[in-house]
Amino acid sequence: MNWNSNLMAGRTFGSAGRRALVVVLVCAGLAIWLHSGDTPAVMANSIALVLMAIGFWGLGVLSEALTGLLFLLGATLLLQLEPAVVFSGFTTTAFWLIFAGAVLSASATRTGLSDWLAAHSVGGIFASTGYGMRVAIVVTFSAGLALILPSTLGRVAILLPLVIALCDQFGYQSGGKGRTGLVLAAAVGTYIVPITFLPANLPNIVLAGSLESIYGITPTFGAYLVLHFPVIGLVKGVALVLIVNALFREAPAPATQHDEGHIEPLSGSGQRLLFVLVATLALWSVDFLHGISPAWVGLGAAILCLMPFMGIIDFKEMPLHSIFPMLLYIGAVLGIGAVMTHSGAGEALSRLIVSNLPLADTGNLMRLLLLTAVATLTSLATTMPVAPAMTAPFFADIAISTGWTIEAVGMSQVLGYATPLLPYQLPPLMLALAMTGISMRDATRVLLWLAAVTTPVTLIAAHFWWQVLGWY
Repeated sequence: MNWNSNLMAGRTFGSAGRRALVVVLVCAGLAIWLHSGDTPAVMANSIALVLMAIGFWGLGVLSEALTGLLFLLGATLLLQLEPAVVFSGFTTTAFWLIFAGAVLSASATRTGLSDWLAAHSVGGIFASTGYGMRVAIVVTFSAGLALILPSTLGRVAILLPLVIALCDQFGYQSGGKGRTGLVLAAAVGTYIVPITFLPANLPNIVLAGSLESIYGITPTFGAYLVLHFPVIGLVKGVALVLIVNALFREAPAPATQHDEGHIEPLSGSGQRLLFVLVATLALWSVDFLHGISPAWVGLGAAILCLMPFMGIIDFKEMPLHSIFPMLLYIGAVLGIGAVMTHSGAGEALSRLIVSNLPLADTGNLMRLLLLTAVATLTSLATTMPVAPAMTAPFFADIAISTGWTIEAVGMSQVLGYATPLLPYQLPPLMLALAMTGISMRDATRVLLWLAAVTTPVTLIAAHFWWQVLGWY
């Protein structure tokens, strides 16, 4: 038995080692090539280091947290950037909102609030439908929540325990295909559809803020929704339901089917947590009035849950074995944007891409395709929240080349932000994976299938829809 285990471990290590060697050689070759030209050393090394981290994450060479630590160490030693820059991901509001979400999710599970909410919300509808309809309900509910809660991380923190409770009630067991599909439907659905709402996702906020601060253009909720929801949100939402149903459809375990006649009353700790969540949701929903970041509202709620006098959850009951590596990974991912920005690599990469696009000598459909590719490639290098800030300074130059308005150029980027290819691009999705144990491989399958199936449809539909609305 031990010999077989050692043999399997050796094969796994050998496979990971080969993948690591390929990634390292490719990135080293890229760095050498960039050094041979006029690229500054810190910029060349930054691009190579970021691509190596992305390669390790995408191919699963090492654990996400360990790869993140290697990236942080490399950025500090090789690039010689200030630690305040390299480790800036740990000081962002997104990082602390993820921490708060982890505490709130663990609290909802511990107090039984998630089970109670599942039984009193969509539990009855779930009982009379099949797997495909259950996926559709989860995606619809996840997207609709964005209308009252503008933080994707906050939505994931609330959705996860609810979806897991539904899975437990209806027999979708931990590690099974059915549960994996429903969790991914919630985590991906609450980003991919609300990307067409303002201000439901961080990339939307960054894009709108960049347009306003640089060009004095303020996108409105109605115009943004009409432009994007029919050709992006609706198409990708329907496709997500079909893809998850095709990949993860599974019959629930008969022995654990939901008993509608027996619903446990909500405990005292659950009632206190419900009050905290309602107050948190209310404060999140009206942040435009009080001006307090959703991160600090969430952190305050998390601290309140951890207070001994509340009796909701103790630090000893927190699943630190999953939360700590997840936080290390998220901090490293959020630091990518800062490293790319301060080294100049982000701006150089964006300028290189934009300057080599044949925008002046092609039609509007091809321009839309090229600009979508710009957003997609930039977000691969810098993650979704950072990408709009990298490309926004070049919107005016692109507008001159295309003959479009600056606002139309900015709106074209939404098609790219709505097409994540790898999980690390979306910190909220990584939170969901870390809290549920779902593999990067399953999440990547969903994202790649979603991109492959919907990109041709959304591009062509957006092209004709923009013509109808007169955006060209």
